[in-house]
Amino acid sequence: MQGARKLYIDSRAAKEGTSGDFVWSPDRPLSVGKCRAFIDSVHMGVTWGSVTSTNKYLYVAEELPFLTVLPTAGNVYLRETIAGVTSDRLVTIQPAMYDGVNLAIALATALGAGYAVAYTAVASQLGTLTITTANTWVILSRATLLRDGKFGGSIVQKSSLQDASDILGTTLTDASGVLTLGHGIGYRRVVLSKGSYTFDSIATELQTQLNTGTDLPSYTVAKNALTGRLSISNTNTLKFYIYTSQYLDRNPYSFQGYSDPFYSSDEVTGFTGVDRLEGNALTAASHINLLAYHTLFINSTLGSHNDSIGPVSQSTIARKVVIDNGSFINDFHSQPYDYIQLDKQSISAIRFRVTDWRGNSVEMAPWSMSIILVPEDEF
Repeated sequence: MQGARKLYIDSRAAKEGTSGDFVWSPDRPLSVGKCRAFIDSVHMGVTWGSVTSTNKYLYVAEELPFLTVLPTAGNVYLRETIAGVTSDRLVTIQPAMYDGVNLAIALATALGAGYAVAYTAVASQLGTLTITTANTWVILSRATLLRDGKFGGSIVQKSSLQDASDILGTTLTDASGVLTLGHGIGYRRVVLSKGSYTFDSIATELQTQLNTGTDLPSYTVAKNALTGRLSISNTNTLKFYIYTSQYLDRNPYSFQGYSDPFYSSDEVTGFTGVDRLEGNALTAASHINLLAYHTLFINSTLGSHNDSIGPVSQSTIARKVVIDNGSFINDFHSQPYDYIQLDKQSISAIRFRVTDWRGNSVEMAPWSMSIILVPEDEF
């Protein structure tokens, strides 16, 4: 090996980028032989808050009153066979707040000549619509559209179908007879303000944001000091739903109008789980977590990226950094097997990026580390 055996890196000396994602360049290229690189020490200030740009959203869906068709939820994906020829036709129900009879009229108008729609009231339900026509027809469900990814020969935008499936009862199953009506659903991404919080202040912030721009007024967020959990309730008879991060990971197009990355606040608020949460009163499954990160990962362009596999299969991770509850991280834990293999080369620039476990870049203050280069023949 020629030249330096230790590299002292400080993000303030970066040639370009931010503290969390920067390029470091020596004044002259470093010539190294086959060696192992160890990130020996890491020093970081804990300057991020409880809520950051990558964990600030809560995904809330709300039932709408009567039979409400939103401007973003009126599309009907119709497949019909006329004279032996099958074709796809997109029709749109005009947005409005309907009763059953008037929704039937609006759907018949959208379907056009040759179609009749009749409404039937059903006790304890929103009723049904019966469509009659000489044609053979089917309304494609949201599930079918997401599975096929196409309609009428064109690719559909899965995250923004703007379909009327919620109100027509066709979210999961195609319909070719009687439609069992359901509430229209408003999909709303609640935004928590970035910053540091306490148990009391995160409850207040969540309640404030839930009651901002909602169709279901009077959300209340309560605290349980014994369990460290939050509860959300609403006195309205209409239900609300919380789409958890794990549910969205498994069903990325279920929350219409939004797409990955979701940057969910589940771990902060405690509303976690593999299933969608629903009701008029929900209690978080987990204790609140006011520490935005448990661990961080230093990603680097050093090496051939065959030394590690990250939580979501990242191959650029060079070092994991453990975070405690302090205001500053002094992480000294270089281990004999925790290294990056380097072949003989000339190094003119190295990119470093600090991420969370998902690979999202972290907004942070300047930080530093040291790298020890040890020739392979010394092992």
